[in-house]
Amino acid sequence: MINENDPSTLTTSGRLVNYNDAIKSGLETGLKFTQLMDQLIKTNDADKLVAAATELANFTLDSDFVTFPHQYSNADYYLLFMSRMLELHDQGKNVILQSRDHREELTQQLTPLGDRGTFNFRVESSENGGVFYRERATGQSLFYLNLERKMFRFNSHALTQLFIIDLHDTVPAETVKTSVKILLDFARYLKEDYGYSVDFNILDAANRQNYAVRSADLPAGVVDRLFVTAAKNDYMLTNGVNGNGAEIQLDKGVVVDIFNNQLEGQPEWVMTVHDDEQKISWFDVLLKYPFMRDWYLEDLTDLEIASDPLIFA
Repeated sequence: MINENDPSTLTTSGRLVNYNDAIKSGLETGLKFTQLMDQLIKTNDADKLVAAATELANFTLDSDFVTFPHQYSNADYYLLFMSRMLELHDQGKNVILQSRDHREELTQQLTPLGDRGTFNFRVESSENGGVFYRERATGQSLFYLNLERKMFRFNSHALTQLFIIDLHDTVPAETVKTSVKILLDFARYLKEDYGYSVDFNILDAANRQNYAVRSADLPAGVVDRLFVTAAKNDYMLTNGVNGNGAEIQLDKGVVVDIFNNQLEGQPEWVMTVHDDEQKISWFDVLLKYPFMRDWYLEDLTDLEIASDPLIFA
């Protein structure tokens, strides 16, 4: 019996039919790609934008019979998505997409930072999937995004290293704050418009936010040093409730607490920032108060705000 699907038994015309069908299929894939690109680039519908980005992020354009020599990487579609998302919220001017000559590769700049920072996405190869938004020169991954799982996580370590340490001497604090707000707004749009699970981490300005520090059992000397440095800078540091931790009142009703959140059993040291308008985060405190920044960085191994351990090892 002749197997019609066995290439060795096909007639010449049969081989040509199969070849032609494979070409058609490859071209149809290319056409589908262009339709998704049109949707990503042109739509003003936020739901269609997310749908196009999600599909393009996993799209395979080439086939065995049709290959396209000029292609963006899957990670680049996340940059297009981020830029378009900001554009739909009238913030398109806050980011600049750049491409390299003779090569399809996108990078992004935050407009306030100019050439002080160039960013792209890196695809996560583990089973977690998703992508990391990183500053290319330093390799710092500022946040994690997963469109399929509708998940967004900021990385305290990278935000601190890049914006509080690396750029501290060369970029004004207000410029840093304006730049970070672009990232914060992007995360907020994902949360508010699409119900994403978002961890704002060190950027969360809500009074209810407990910033868990890296060291579960904080050495006593860390809090003692805050008493000393606060006094030198004319701020009053008082004992926390029942002598647990400490509280410092900064300007305009901003209060920072550091305390053991679990008095019995396994300790968990946390920090909180309270202000009437809920606009000040721990990141803002680090930017505005040099003595708080110096105290935090001196004991960063213990005090660093923890990020999602399932995403940031």
